[in-house]
Amino acid sequence: MADDRSRYFQEIARHFLARRGAPLFLSAKDLDLVSSWERAGIPLPVVLEGIESALDGPRAGSSPKGKVMSLSFCRRAVERAFGQHRDRKVGGSGRASGSRDKRALILPEVEKFLARIPPEVSFLGAVYSKAREMVSGPNRPDEELERLDEEVRGLLSARAASADREAVRKELVSEYRHLGPKELETALEIKLVKVLRDRYRIPYLSPFYY
Repeated sequence: MADDRSRYFQEIARHFLARRGAPLFLSAKDLDLVSSWERAGIPLPVVLEGIESALDGPRAGSSPKGKVMSLSFCRRAVERAFGQHRDRKVGGSGRASGSRDKRALILPEVEKFLARIPPEVSFLGAVYSKAREMVSGPNRPDEELERLDEEVRGLLSARAASADREAVRKELVSEYRHLGPKELETALEIKLVKVLRDRYRIPYLSPFYY
């Protein structure tokens, strides 16, 4: 259960930080908010759906990009998504069709990446080939694509050039002088993977990014 709780916090942090780009870690207030969502029994996919809805705010007349520095910005959207989730359960309407729609968006991104995969990240070829088969075939649980995304993160972190790692470390030390060793390493992994994803235009595989 401890591993499930850790994954809950980590996935929310990674998703929010990947979309925002900054800050590179969650504040104590944000962590308390995540704890409240966990205690309320809000499923991880619903939280991620709420975050997406909040950060896609321009459709609702707001413009959060460049201004959102706290996860609390997403609180109402997460609560609204949770209410819709409960309504769907009561009404018997599942999320299968939504998952299929998102897979239709994932497939062209995966194919585009495989067609032009940079030699520097050619080690991702096998993962994305597997992802292409997965999204092209019969509907399978979203968790399988999430696991592939986790594999991508792990490979990027493990295979990152030492020069890239040190460049990110220096940037973090300069910008966030108050970070402790553990926080620094966490922020380093998040920032490093984001830098590499942006540089090589590596698409996400989890449906919750679409």
